Amino acid sequence: MRKTELQINLSNLENNLKVIKSTTSAEIQAVIKANAYGLDINEVCETIEDQVESFAVITMGEAKELRKKTKKPILILQGVHEIAEYEEIKDLDLDFVIHSDWQLENIPDIDFSNTRAWLKINTGMNRLGFHPEEFSDKYQKLIDKKFKDLVLMSHLASSSEKSDIKNIEQIELFANLTKDLNNKKSLANSGAIFNFKESHFDIVRPGIAIYGGKYLEHGIKPVTCLRSKITMLKNIKAGDSVGYDGSWVADSDCIIAGIPIGYADGYPYFSESKEVSINGKKFKTAGKINMDLITINLEQDSSIKIGDWVELWGFNTNLTDLSKEFDSISYQLLTNISGRVNKNYLE
Repeated sequence: MRKTELQINLSNLENNLKVIKSTTSAEIQAVIKANAYGLDINEVCETIEDQVESFAVITMGEAKELRKKTKKPILILQGVHEIAEYEEIKDLDLDFVIHSDWQLENIPDIDFSNTRAWLKINTGMNRLGFHPEEFSDKYQKLIDKKFKDLVLMSHLASSSEKSDIKNIEQIELFANLTKDLNNKKSLANSGAIFNFKESHFDIVRPGIAIYGGKYLEHGIKPVTCLRSKITMLKNIKAGDSVGYDGSWVADSDCIIAGIPIGYADGYPYFSESKEVSINGKKFKTAGKINMDLITINLEQDSSIKIGDWVELWGFNTNLTDLSKEFDSISYQLLTNISGRVNKNYLE
């Protein structure tokens, strides 16, 4: 069996929900799109269901899978892409977002009296949602549809940047547009939960903070450890090259280790040396990452054996810092891990 795994610490996952709950009095809607940021939607739901009021996903497929696990509200964050999906929303008792004229105009004439809809306002991210000057008209049209509830929402573009004035502008615009309405309101994502209390309103929507990919300074703990067992050791001489294109050349006699993980497993491509940890010691990779293999320069350390675990990141790793080495973000590190990496859940 291929010894490459993503360890997932469920206690740290629960800790992160507790930290979030201690920061706000608003309802918690856990964003578990992209298969719970790569951690598995079913396992995450089972672990945190009692700590949240609702869930949010992107696809109808995710919503169907999640509905088998929970009776709590499930929001489809981008709404429908096919008219037929409105019937599925009603049948599965799902919440859905309306952010475009096409979605609004194609709402069928069926009974939505038990369905909660979410109206998205574009407050400055200029991605999804209706412009502020359109809001009153779209709001009334949705009120006329007689949904069970209509939640008003928007999304902050720079919530992790506390000093960015754009956040205050968006929060104030959202507050002013909705101040005279009794509908529930939702604006805050993970960054806003910690940085802008005035954005919490009625429902907050944490994502990356749940999975330990960001905001460690607020008590959030890393949830994952990516590791692979050494399957190969090879002695090479000074001047020998390793891997594709001979891009790495040994400057002295050394031992090379190989681990069965590569970019096909979702680890980012690299050609420059990266740091890994083996038995608490730090080593550098040797050569370019392959599709299925990474090689490591052990120098002259003969204490390292076949079967030893190599950590590419661990439970003490700040994924935001690590991601910068790949010109990436922690979200991508987590969601890119492929299906051929085993998941090992730790209590």
